Amino acid sequence: EYMDEKPFEDVYLTGIVRDKQGRKMSKSLGNSPDPLELMKQYGADGVRTGMLFSSPAGNDLLFDEKLCEQGRNFANKIWNAFRLLEGWTADANLPVPAASLIANKWFEARLNAALAEIEEHYQKFRISDALLATYKLVWDDFCAWYLEIIKPEYGSPIDQKTYGQARRHFETLLKILHPFMPFITEELWHTLAPRSERDCILVATWPTAASAVPSDGDILRAAAQAFTMVTEIRNIRSANGISPKEKLSLIVKPAEGKADESCWPLIQKLSNLAEIKSSTSKPEGATAFLAGTTECFVPMGDKIDAEKEQENIRKEIEYLKGFLISVDKKLSNEKFVSSAPPQVVEMERKKKKDAEDKIRMLEGR
Repeated sequence: EYMDEKPFEDVYLTGIVRDKQGRKMSKSLGNSPDPLELMKQYGADGVRTGMLFSSPAGNDLLFDEKLCEQGRNFANKIWNAFRLLEGWTADANLPVPAASLIANKWFEARLNAALAEIEEHYQKFRISDALLATYKLVWDDFCAWYLEIIKPEYGSPIDQKTYGQARRHFETLLKILHPFMPFITEELWHTLAPRSERDCILVATWPTAASAVPSDGDILRAAAQAFTMVTEIRNIRSANGISPKEKLSLIVKPAEGKADESCWPLIQKLSNLAEIKSSTSKPEGATAFLAGTTECFVPMGDKIDAEKEQENIRKEIEYLKGFLISVDKKLSNEKFVSSAPPQVVEMERKKKKDAEDKIRMLEGR
């Protein structure tokens, strides 16, 4: 006031905290939980993230205690990832496996893209969106995929280079997590490496996105397709009662040109495959699936149930035909086509073509 200066550049107004029925929390209604009791049950970090999961920018906060449970589970996931890393023994004489080389190249590109996305969310005060982007990066990309790819066989050491990269990636993730989960990240920061009492994560340098390189998009697309293939092969195992230890084969039939083999070592490790090969024809006695527009076949021999396979294909065709009707309705609406941005209309046309291609392929199967 006396200096005649404005105190803040920006002021962020939160919405009202309501219960899951939409009622305003109040003492008279008795619907306001005791935060200290919540923290005893879920931990301070769990309650913080639970609140932020339910707080999209500008809207009222519909609070549900289950979100605190989700926050606690997230903290457990982070701690277990640390324990996994700590449980490995590094060997400087081991070469870097092909799958680990790909994993590191992919995760660096993924981390770079996520940092740019998270920074944009912060700039626009979308704090809940920043948390969700961080959550997916840690839970899905780092824990579910990256650690699974680089994980050595039980009782075996890991190569020194991959191990060092994994620990550096984990340290970066702790920095990104710190604004949301200050307690567990500070604890792990001091446990991960010898640090002085004042060398805290609170004052560590915030990681920033590096300038994207042209190959980043290529590796991200190739890895996304690879993860789709891995998920589909695991589903085939589950549906047919095939043990994860039993070796299978994968035959890839590209939609056009040559198959992208850049992530094949990754697929082979995660899916426990004896081999992956490219072919221009459909093999007999194989179950099939689509990864984008690429047809993939898993030879099953006597493991396949033809009737069950046909039934699954029919269900998928029915679903796609229903989806195609909804897209056609949009594209036949003159108001939508004339008023929507050109890229949105083009996206709907691409959806239509992809659905038609998939239906043709499934009917052929």
